[in-house]
Formats: sequence, C-alpha cells, structure tokens
Amino acid sequence: MGPLLFSIYTNDLELCASQDDSSELYLYADDAKIFKVVSQITEQLDLQAIMNTVKTWSDECLLRLNIDKCKTVSYYSKYPPLDTQYHIADGNTTYTLEKLNSINDLGVMFDSNLTFKDDMAQKINKAYSVLGIVKRNFIHMDESSFILLYKSMVRQHLEYANSVCCPYKQDDIKELEKIQKELPNW
Repeated sequence: MGPLLFSIYTNDLELCASQDDSSELYLYADDAKIFKVVSQITEQLDLQAIMNTVKTWSDECLLRLNIDKCKTVSYYSKYPPLDTQYHIADGNTTYTLEKLNSINDLGVMFDSNLTFKDDMAQKINKAYSVLGIVKRNFIHMDESSFILLYKSMVRQHLEYANSVCCPYKQDDIKELEKIQKELPNW
C-alpha cells in the first residue's frame, strides 16, 4: 500500500482517537502516538478507552496492530506520574503494554524527564566514531577537504533534531564543543 493510499485509508483514525479535547493523536507514516495528560485515575481510564477505540478501529479496518511495538512512556518534570498500566485486548488474550523510561522516536531518545541525556550521549558517541573513521581513512588530505568531509559526515550527527533536544546545560555544551575542538588537531 502506497503512502497516499495509506493516508486516505487511515484518515478517520484521528476522529476515533480524539474522543475528548484533552487527548491528541500524532501520526507519522505508519506510526501513531496518543498523548494525554494523566494526573487522575479518571484520565487514565479515558486514555485506556481511547486505546480500546483505536484497537476496535484497527480491527474494523483489518489493520492488525503490532502489539509488541505498542509501548507506554510517562513524561513528568517534578512529581513522578501515577503508576499506570495499559492493556490491549486481542481476541481472548489481554496484553499489558510495556512501560518504558525512555524511547527512541525518529532517531531521538526521549527519556521520562525530557532531559535528553541519553540522546546527547548517543549523538556524541556516533560523532566520535565517524570522526575516527574519517581520521583513519583520509590521512593524506588537505584542510579544506577535511572540513568538507567533517561537515558532511560528522556534523550531521551533532545537529540532528537539535530543535527538539537543544543542549542548554553547560556540561552538555562543553561535550559537544569537544568534538569541534578535534578539528585543529587534524
């Protein structure tokens, strides 16, 4: 099924998932995320009802949910969230959804406190590994060629999704700047 046909086919999913004004559905390609602020048990039950509605919709449209890929993450800043458990019923079996502390979404690691520490570490490690490959394999290169190679192969890892997880702590900024200080050592 092509992307346009899939979009037309799943167009009514947004209507089925937005039962109340406080929940949102985010769609990207064949991926869907349901977002809702949950601070009370009634809101938890509302979110479970939305998930049940989505499961019913997918069964009616003959689109099978991959329950192994269905996960839950709670985001919070100061106070830990309610201890929630969500489930999806498939036939006579009920599956409890795995609750994660962090999740990788479109190449960005989101943790439950939205500190992006794991994401920053992942970016820095990837950039160092690519920089090492460039230094080992392109030993006899002039400075302008190396800078061009650096900008095309290393810098993209550091700048990916920086509008989402832009470093604001001094330690994170220093770690990112260390990689750029490797350039004069070339």
